[in-house]
Amino acid sequence: MKTTVVWVVTLMAIVSLLAFQAIILYDAYQSKKENIEEHINTLIRGSVEKEVIWRLEISKDIIDGFVPDNVLKEDVNYQALETFVLNEQETMEAGIYQQVLFINGNIFKLQVLDSIFSSELKKENLPAHYTLYYRDSTGLIIEQTQDLPPRQLKNAFQTNSLLIINGQRVQAFVIITPPAVYQQMAGLIITSGIIVIFLFLCIFYQTKTILTQTKLNELKNDFINAFVHNIKSPLGTFKNILAQFISREIDNHPKKREKFGKIGMAQVENLLLQAEQILTVAKLEERQFVLNRSHTDMKEVLQELKEKFSILTNKQLSIQTSYVNENDKIILIDRTLIKEAVSNLIDNAVKYSGDSVEIEIDCVVVDKSLYIHVKDNGYGISEKDQLTIFNKFERGAAVKRKEAKGFGLGLNYVSQVTEAHGGFVKLNSYVGEGSKFSLILPVQSK
Repeated sequence: MKTTVVWVVTLMAIVSLLAFQAIILYDAYQSKKENIEEHINTLIRGSVEKEVIWRLEISKDIIDGFVPDNVLKEDVNYQALETFVLNEQETMEAGIYQQVLFINGNIFKLQVLDSIFSSELKKENLPAHYTLYYRDSTGLIIEQTQDLPPRQLKNAFQTNSLLIINGQRVQAFVIITPPAVYQQMAGLIITSGIIVIFLFLCIFYQTKTILTQTKLNELKNDFINAFVHNIKSPLGTFKNILAQFISREIDNHPKKREKFGKIGMAQVENLLLQAEQILTVAKLEERQFVLNRSHTDMKEVLQELKEKFSILTNKQLSIQTSYVNENDKIILIDRTLIKEAVSNLIDNAVKYSGDSVEIEIDCVVVDKSLYIHVKDNGYGISEKDQLTIFNKFERGAAVKRKEAKGFGLGLNYVSQVTEAHGGFVKLNSYVGEGSKFSLILPVQSK
């Protein structure tokens, strides 16, 4: 699957998830708002009842003869009165109380209702921004608690209009803001957020896994192509040489025989070296490789590498080496692995440079560390490629160049070998200005 397709599918999944979650939250918001409105209706009705009870409590001596026997025995029973539910019929018991109180001059108190209603809202943690209207039978406002801007009134929730006395009604206009509804939905929102985060993490992990797999497939294909290319050329050369020997055309030409024999041997050694490098990287990754440390003369190693590459390349090559060892410390390293690691760096410097190649190799032993610096005047490595260039099968932008041959194991091999010695690799490179690789290894002396 292409990377673009993966990102498109991921984006579609995220958008779908957010849309689905938005629909759920919207429905939950509407449902919660309706519940709040229903609850406010219940509270305003209960507040009207409590306002009646408040007036009854201060008028016991007046209403004793009007209270039904099945409700009040000797005096007004507060708990019994609380069980009454007012409706719009003045003939009900609560209506009778209103009538009795009205006749005796103890009329409906909007301010008392306002205080009770406000207390009930706060107790239930509901929106407390509202106004109460007390209207006559024609709908004209007799009294109100506070003024609200017309814009807020237009969007306010209107409670049921409750009958008080003689067609006079009271009604509340309550401002139910989205934050007030969200506050009531806090548990649902938190749960929803956790679910969204969890699903995002799942999508991210799945996308990362797919992209990693896609990248591995690309690297695998690059490796196969490079592997086929790298073995095809030596095998073709070796086949031609064998054909010369089989035909006996060079039997009487000792120099040719020697030359072809050396070329064939070099190609075989090249194939064996590549196979050995692949196996070594695999063993180092699985921590199955045992270092064969031995006393190593790095000056000698550098000289051997210098001679090797001066013969192999057709480019104009200049290799400058220097070696400094404080107090002539004995260096114990795996000579073969370190030599091959430095060889890979030189080989890359030659391949990814112009026709004139300049390489500086500085080897310094200071305190308890061995420093091997390999600097070239090649094409350089971009900052982006520097993040992945040491990964297995990774060849960065160099893969686009026609001279980019190899499996993408060279720098990974360098990194693995250095780390196996307990060291690390540093890279300093700029595009167009060459590269400098530094291998820093701890010195183990006898």
